[in-house]
Amino acid sequence: MKTNGALFLLVAIAFSCLAWAEGTGNTPPLRHMTMQEAVQLALKHNHVIRIASYTVEEKQHEKEIAKSSYFPSIRNDSSFLHVTDTQLVEINAGSLGVAGGTQIPPVSSIINQGGRSLTTSGTQITQPLTTLLKIKRANDMARAEVKASREKAQLTGNDVALAVHQVYYKILIAQAHRSATEARIKASENLQSERVEQVKFGSTLEQDLIDSRAQFLQAKQELLTTDLQLSDLNLKLNDLIGLPLTTALDLDPTVAEFQPTCVREECVRAATASHPEILAARAEVEKAQAAARLAKTDIWVPDVEGFARYSYANNVPFLARNFGTFGIHFGFDVFDSGRKKASLRERESQLSQAKENLAKLTDEVELAVQTAYNKLDRTQQMLKVSEEVVALRTESNRVMEQKMLQGAALNSQAANTTAQQYDAKALLLQSQLDFLQAHDELLNAIGRTPD
Repeated sequence: MKTNGALFLLVAIAFSCLAWAEGTGNTPPLRHMTMQEAVQLALKHNHVIRIASYTVEEKQHEKEIAKSSYFPSIRNDSSFLHVTDTQLVEINAGSLGVAGGTQIPPVSSIINQGGRSLTTSGTQITQPLTTLLKIKRANDMARAEVKASREKAQLTGNDVALAVHQVYYKILIAQAHRSATEARIKASENLQSERVEQVKFGSTLEQDLIDSRAQFLQAKQELLTTDLQLSDLNLKLNDLIGLPLTTALDLDPTVAEFQPTCVREECVRAATASHPEILAARAEVEKAQAAARLAKTDIWVPDVEGFARYSYANNVPFLARNFGTFGIHFGFDVFDSGRKKASLRERESQLSQAKENLAKLTDEVELAVQTAYNKLDRTQQMLKVSEEVVALRTESNRVMEQKMLQGAALNSQAANTTAQQYDAKALLLQSQLDFLQAHDELLNAIGRTPD
């Protein structure tokens, strides 16, 4: 359906934008912006979306950390020590025997074991063996977290785009209402002038003059309220799309046409199959399943690692200066006070929570789709009614203009009829934008980004 086909809507919007710019005094130049430009700016600069993208980046690096555990690690440990004293070894004369009448050793000797300053350095490569099973579970958890963070980031983008659409529509509606309010003010001014003259000639009561004055003041109050609402909405839109809050915006009132998204049943199926919130919940279930499998593996799988080490020693007693070490390291918790079993039960509880959350979100998404579809039907009916009202008000205004030419109507009556036509046009615009917003909400409920 095309929402920009009626010329009078564009004229009303343009008039209201001009009046708004003139009424604010010295304002900065307006920045023209379309709906699509506003959405693209929000997707690029909005703080919430940028935080979500950084979260995805964080989870991606966590996944890389978990993946690195598959590969062997190389580590160097070096130490420099100084001891206050060492154990001396004394060899008495002749304690090793006698050869040719000569004692071995001929005199008593004292041998020092190494030195007081010791240096050790070793470089070891370690490859996990049975722990590869545990590492796989940890990698599954990290992979699920990355998937969940991406889906949540997509959901955040959808929500921000929908918020931009909603504020954009509210500004256009408020601008249209401002034009209608100005028309009512003009009608009230004409009526006030006529009542003043009628009171002078005694053809009307002073009470009618007071009523017309009250109507004029009420219209002025409504105009001030609308101006305040427009100011707040512009601040909110600037904040959403990441522009300076004082940026003056000239919003393009034309909105692209759209085709019906899908029938009700197809929309529900599409939402439950691809909605980012449901996909993120499924990823959380995968993460909880991987965590439960890790807890089970941790109970019965020992830690077995193969290692090779090259060592350097200086002044260390009984060790060669350079030597190698090869072996297998085996570790198993014989008794842990029930820690691992409790951890397994904790992971199983988290898995049950994740599954229940997935079921809850599936029901909520289906409810949101049904609600949005119902709103789309209602707003479409309201749009048809608004179009009929505009047609009637336009015809009424035409008849009143003819009466004015014939001298059978007052200026205040003609101005009031024009104001009613402006009100009808504003309501039609609101109905059109409400219909568009209902379509955007349906897209968001399905899990798609409003354009």
